[in-house]
Amino acid sequence: MVPALRYSLIGLAIIIVLIVLYIVGITIFNKRRLLSMNNAINQLFSEYIKENPDFKFEAVSKREYDYLFETYNYTYYIKIVPNFNNQEITVNNSVKWQLRKSFNDESLRFVEGIEPLMRMDINQTSKKIKKLYIVYPNARSLLKYINECEMEFVHADTDVYGTNIITYVNLNENRDLLDL
Repeated sequence: MVPALRYSLIGLAIIIVLIVLYIVGITIFNKRRLLSMNNAINQLFSEYIKENPDFKFEAVSKREYDYLFETYNYTYYIKIVPNFNNQEITVNNSVKWQLRKSFNDESLRFVEGIEPLMRMDINQTSKKIKKLYIVYPNARSLLKYINECEMEFVHADTDVYGTNIITYVNLNENRDLLDL
């Protein structure tokens, strides 16, 4: 075999191995971040349960929502929105939430998985129903379009098309933000 060809094949093999290692590393890193996120959410709600043993909190493997939290008066359907890069989230309409790195970011990147819970019909029970999105861990800002050229900040008590949006950091710092 010609030495130049041999070195080219060795170089190509090294590049392929490095690409595979990079992909495996990214996959492991992302799984660890998601596991850390779920552990933090479970820890937060376990503190609610410690204070009120009658409350119920469970992880649910449904497309529409991730957790179900029941208090004396409310049943919360909770969807977690991973936002590890602390981006701004702008609610354009009920099912299109845009991610922006800065105020002048023109890219069209949307939060995935919002629509199923927004569109989910819930049979009324004796408790009041609340749909809650928790942005984990935080968002630089949460905004909602009022009309084409007007926006407002979203707070824990802001009605966003029949749901509420709160960041994990805010909820962790002030656990009274949830109606119990």
